[in-house]
Amino acid sequence: MAVKYENAIKKPGNLSPRTKWLRDYYFEGVNRKWNNEFTGYTTGAPWDCQFDEMTYYIVPENHTFLSTFTCAFKQLSQVVEMPAGFWDKSLVERKADFLKECVVNQVPMEIIPGDLLCGARFNIMTSMCLTKEQQKDRDKLVKEARKSMAFLFKHGYGNSGATSGHLIPNYKKIVDGGFKAEYERLEAMYSDLSETEKNGQKGAQLRAMMTACTMPKELAEKFSVYCKQCADKVDDPIRKEELLKMAENTSKVPWNGATNFWEAVQSLWMTHMLVMSDENYPGPGVSFGRIDQYLYPYYKKSIEEGMTEDFMKEILGCFWFHCNTAYDAMIKVGGNQGITAGFGQLLTLSGMGKGGQDMTNDLTYLLLDVIDDWSPILEPKPNVRLHKNSPEKLLNKVVDMISKSQGAPFLLNFDERSMAGMMRESKYYGGLINEDNVCEYAPVGCLENTMVGNDRSGTVDNNVNLLKALELVYANGKDMEPYEDVMGGKPTKLTQDGPRTGELKDLDTWEKFFNAYKKQTEYLIKKFVDNYELSESIRAKYNPTPYLSTLVEGCAEKGLDVTQGGAQIGFVTMEGVTFASTVDSLLAVKYLVYDQKECTLEELVQALYDNWEGHEVLQAKAKNRAPKYGRDDDEADELAREVMEFWSDEAWKYETKSTHRRFRPGMLSWNYWVGSSYVMKASANGRANPQFLSNAICPSNGADINGPTSNVNSVGKALGGKVPGRGDWTEYVNYLPNGASHTITFNTSLIRDPTHKEKFKSFLLGYIENGGTALQINILDPDVLREAQAHPQDYRHLLVRITGYNAYFVSIGRELQDEVIARESHMGY
Repeated sequence: MAVKYENAIKKPGNLSPRTKWLRDYYFEGVNRKWNNEFTGYTTGAPWDCQFDEMTYYIVPENHTFLSTFTCAFKQLSQVVEMPAGFWDKSLVERKADFLKECVVNQVPMEIIPGDLLCGARFNIMTSMCLTKEQQKDRDKLVKEARKSMAFLFKHGYGNSGATSGHLIPNYKKIVDGGFKAEYERLEAMYSDLSETEKNGQKGAQLRAMMTACTMPKELAEKFSVYCKQCADKVDDPIRKEELLKMAENTSKVPWNGATNFWEAVQSLWMTHMLVMSDENYPGPGVSFGRIDQYLYPYYKKSIEEGMTEDFMKEILGCFWFHCNTAYDAMIKVGGNQGITAGFGQLLTLSGMGKGGQDMTNDLTYLLLDVIDDWSPILEPKPNVRLHKNSPEKLLNKVVDMISKSQGAPFLLNFDERSMAGMMRESKYYGGLINEDNVCEYAPVGCLENTMVGNDRSGTVDNNVNLLKALELVYANGKDMEPYEDVMGGKPTKLTQDGPRTGELKDLDTWEKFFNAYKKQTEYLIKKFVDNYELSESIRAKYNPTPYLSTLVEGCAEKGLDVTQGGAQIGFVTMEGVTFASTVDSLLAVKYLVYDQKECTLEELVQALYDNWEGHEVLQAKAKNRAPKYGRDDDEADELAREVMEFWSDEAWKYETKSTHRRFRPGMLSWNYWVGSSYVMKASANGRANPQFLSNAICPSNGADINGPTSNVNSVGKALGGKVPGRGDWTEYVNYLPNGASHTITFNTSLIRDPTHKEKFKSFLLGYIENGGTALQINILDPDVLREAQAHPQDYRHLLVRITGYNAYFVSIGRELQDEVIARESHMGY
């Protein structure tokens, strides 16, 4: 590393010898003697399958490998013998039995050196437990779902699929009462069923969930015995005492409720890791919720009993280590730490309570210290909820951490705007989301807002390229040009996919053009609704997760698995992608064609076909004269608000047929604005292919020329602004209950001293008043990033904020690296 940049990369903080060793050991990556790589298990049936490709439909970079992964897991999986009568049971019971057998008796039992928590291996691929006829039917349905998914992606619509995770299980219920209480509740419910109900779906679901409750009990009991065996082999009296205490902890939790902080964290970890085992997917948005609230009683009790905060940090450090081993799933594929794009095991700190009071406590600050000490590292992802009554001490801590973080440690969530969105969706579940409990919301994954413990909102399942509607307008409901059939190597035929909204010459007024855009957007949303139903219906029929269902309220009462719509609150989120590119293109069309008459619509569209080559003067006018979203320009921002309101209202119109989950709007672009850039033609705002499209709710790169405050004000207005007396929550309006990813990059010099930090704190207070739902901040020097591109071996730990997630800078593609640099430098617009 160049001496000039030696101090540019944040270094870990005040780690104990134990936690320093664990952190360093994790970063040894493929050189570790131990890892948490996928292990596979099969019933031995010739047709058996483990890998669920639908989970990866929203990850385009994996599309090429779907068949490869399916075959690979079939080959590597070891046969697990199941008892007689296994195939006579219902599917959900077979899944519960098989998972329990694998977790308790097949997965190796290990304790990492110095670890204070039991439970190391959880990345597994287990049999779908389908009969031959069920597997045959599922394969046929998946073939159609894949075909539909591929059409959406290849033609620039976006991507869509029923995906795992992205919810907050009711961890508090288990930490407080244990699985024993849940088992007894399920047992009582089962006893109350009629014989007909016991022999039907509801009875099968409850039996499977009871089996699932006993899985962590038996696993913990085995760990208790194993810890005692390990203690017998240890000479160090301190380590021996730790292992015996771990044996005592696992003899109690998670079957019983926790009685102190160590037990509570052990219970939380084991409960959480088995969700990832049940879904056969390592941690995608399986989040912890308001961890500083439900662990706080155990913190206080343990402090009173003499446990030190330093030891609590060691316990939490072990928790941090295990969360990161989710990335070991494919550790030998694509990098030293496996997949490094951010799974999003999010924990939430601080925030508003009932009546608007602040809920920050001593555990909040302890957790922030652990975050600071362990950063830079990807998991678990911390989220700090800010609001008008956030204490000065918390704001000072947040600003200090941001100033040295490179944007790595956490996401900021803003309660007033976020709660407005949750109240907007409350009309569908009014009794379950109300003014008294809306403050208990928490983000999952990256920043997606949900209720806790009873909500399955499919927060990344549909990612809609809003700009595609404009392409369909230009070509009267068709693709602008044929797309290449990658398998056949030939162009596809142009087909009439969208509605006919008029030839270009007939769209002779702005009103006609904008109405055509609306009609194509209506088609776009409906296209996603129909596509999503294909994978949702397959999951509901063939992929139950009975263990996760025990942690989601509503499943037992309805007798439905969480995959079947069992949660009390059920949404599927439409994530709008390329918002600013869409708004700016509409503004450019209006300005160039209809207001200033710089060109005809036919001439503008021809420039797009030509990728602006030969039309450089017109391109310059599109870039530099046409209005832009992100400049606090009321006229431009009003169009942004109108576009936001229109497409989000369209999303609310639909629900799934198979699970009766309502669609709701959000705005998280993950990395889709990057991939779509190569698929889409040039756009009317002056962007040429393959320049990146806009990211989530952010203005286009370089368009926000009036500074960060104007940027923020535009975002707030696009979400609905504030309407005194008529807001969704107090005066705040929010069209996007799922939240909206907003990333801003600042140069390191902007928070270089106490005076600048005070100014930055004022900026955050302004964001609370006028901004969006969530803010991710990069504090970066573009010269450091260029140095990291040139010498990646010296910058392996450099984290950057991409959108709602972090990534190791040297592990992302060159194109995305360039985008992050351009974002800071305001180049390339």
